[in-house]
Amino acid sequence: MISKKLLLISVGSLLTAGAILGVMGQKATTTAANTTVLATTPVILVEEDGQEAIFLEVPSQKQKNQLSELLGQNPLLTSERNVQRRVYKTEVIGFDKQGRKQSTKVFKRHDVTFQDRVNGEEYTLDLISYQGKNGQIFVAEPGSKTPRLIPKPTDISQQLFQYNDGLYILDTKTLQVKAISDEQARSSTFQKKKDLPDLGIEHGRILYWAQQPKWSPDGSAIAFISNRDRIESNRIGVWIYDLTTGQDSQVYQRDNFTSHVLGWTPDNRILINEYNHADGNGTLVSIHPKTKQRQELASGDFVAQSDDNKTVLYIKRNGTGAQLYALSFSSGTSQLLYQTAAQESLGIAQVDFSDDGARIVIALANGKTGAESLLVYNLQTKNAKRLELPQGKLLYGRMTVKWVGDELAVPVESRNLNLPDSTSETLLMSAF
Repeated sequence: MISKKLLLISVGSLLTAGAILGVMGQKATTTAANTTVLATTPVILVEEDGQEAIFLEVPSQKQKNQLSELLGQNPLLTSERNVQRRVYKTEVIGFDKQGRKQSTKVFKRHDVTFQDRVNGEEYTLDLISYQGKNGQIFVAEPGSKTPRLIPKPTDISQQLFQYNDGLYILDTKTLQVKAISDEQARSSTFQKKKDLPDLGIEHGRILYWAQQPKWSPDGSAIAFISNRDRIESNRIGVWIYDLTTGQDSQVYQRDNFTSHVLGWTPDNRILINEYNHADGNGTLVSIHPKTKQRQELASGDFVAQSDDNKTVLYIKRNGTGAQLYALSFSSGTSQLLYQTAAQESLGIAQVDFSDDGARIVIALANGKTGAESLLVYNLQTKNAKRLELPQGKLLYGRMTVKWVGDELAVPVESRNLNLPDSTSETLLMSAF
């Protein structure tokens, strides 16, 4: 199964159902994890089964600096397609979880062109494919301008992506790209925006035709946000695209609130964050796409959702710290997982669920010392553990820590990121 999740959108709400259980932050056991080097570069997890995990190398900060220096010395290179290949050396890495052995996977590069009919421009997707357990797997080439591909839950040959605010589906069997929006309506709306009075930079008109697309669990629909019908006020609503009918329709909008699509619930309800402009608070809400019934779920800031859609993590903040909760859609209850200690913060850009949805990992940062660690929590046993990173190492940018079986793949970089010889690597850390 190709996963995973990475959502970082502010959320909040009113109703937190059920019992509150869990451990407080100061009670989490601190330990130095058994650590080995998985790769000498940052990597992302693209596929995993019971025996093997597949990783894709991505550019390190040092390589990014090298490319920037190269372009500074020769500005004409900026127009060169795939100029990043002068510096980046992409590899697909297979990792045998039982034998703890690595192998280099053979991959192919593909150039897929498609046209945006709104502006008439032609674009190219730079793709990499390799033979996975479930067939040929396609991903965007690291360092290229190709957007992230989002596989259909029921058919990985159908890959959703967003480009220039439009939504498209790549069929990896035919390497054909299809726009899934009414291109004529999109063109007319862009023109309508141009004809509106100019309000200046601070209050400029912005058209969000389709953003934050999320597949429904059954693959029958795609939820997204749009203000196509309210560009005069920039007010954003929640829309869906029905793959059976090929039609877009709005399912929810509320004045003085901004909605963000987070995902779907297991019973095919759209999961959104409803931000209240009046008081700065939000509400975690589910919307039935057909009946448009609205249900409030929890208050706090949304963090992440499990791969099976059954559990959501969210944070409640107060003047002295923050509390991390897990909301179960199966039971309708929330449990308190962790409360931050003094001068400690939760790194909500660094969070992941295990494949079975039973365990989570989230980053912790000490505001005084700058040291970072990982909180590992088992939702079933309610066991919490804090894993210390090796001395002098920080989590690498927005690269997310990922579960690999019972271990964690942790991209890190040397503490002083300004050093020209700063190094990055991906560690394999034991979790329990």
